[in-house]
Amino acid sequence: MADTRPDFRLIASDIDGTLLNPDSVLTSRTLGILRQLPDLGVAFAFVTGLNPWVVRRWVAEVGAWTHAVCLNGIFTLEAGRPVPGQLIDPNVAREAVALILEHGYIPLVFGEDRVSRYYPKTAEGCAPLKALIAGRPYQPYVRVETVEALFSVHPAVVSICETPARAAILKPVLQHALGSRAYVAYQPASPSWGPRSWIEVNHPEARKDLGLLALAERLGVAADEVLYFGDSLNDLPVFESFPYTVAMANARPEVKALAWRTTASNAEDGVARFLRAWFDLPL
Repeated sequence: MADTRPDFRLIASDIDGTLLNPDSVLTSRTLGILRQLPDLGVAFAFVTGLNPWVVRRWVAEVGAWTHAVCLNGIFTLEAGRPVPGQLIDPNVAREAVALILEHGYIPLVFGEDRVSRYYPKTAEGCAPLKALIAGRPYQPYVRVETVEALFSVHPAVVSICETPARAAILKPVLQHALGSRAYVAYQPASPSWGPRSWIEVNHPEARKDLGLLALAERLGVAADEVLYFGDSLNDLPVFESFPYTVAMANARPEVKALAWRTTASNAEDGVARFLRAWFDLPL
């Protein structure tokens, strides 16, 4: 007997390397397709490692009806308002910061108040961080003079922004030390993300799959009614947990290996192409 065609009620997608083209733009083709989804009774959600400051810019572009899971589930955007979810244990955050400093890196602590605080004890790592701050004038960054000032509010996530070589050294150190007490997410440099690599130390349940599952439950949508698009390592938990996932042509091999389907690259509007064909939508 032939397989039943899935009935998708929620379309969810990563942003960088998936929805955005290589110039970090939502093309008119992609926007045109996404904006037709409400007429089909289909919801749409951004599911991303990006923070709410970045994500709400894309929500505003697509439409206020969209949903968003930010920072791998640490925040959601509801009616444009960031709502905290799985914040890291402050004790784990302090241990992570101590390890980051001990190994000569600059810790970034994104607080519950959505302010990024950083403590530049070392000159190394300053160039990637300065480039990051310069590229996000819409987001508050605060340089602090003491480690304790990093924790002036409840921490949400601890991270570093580094060169690929330096980030690759620190990732196993954090994973080994923190174990199951944290989810250490690694985003290596790529054409989609640019020359910087990220390491984020999250609450152990702050993962894309769990954030997407919680959103689907709130919307009354089953896991097999969700279609997800992704390309990178932090998408792997979704590809492992949800049955209907689509990898971009530019996706990492690990992602493609788990995908239900593949589509064209983000440079070729792969998400829009797939949705247009699946729902038989006009351009």
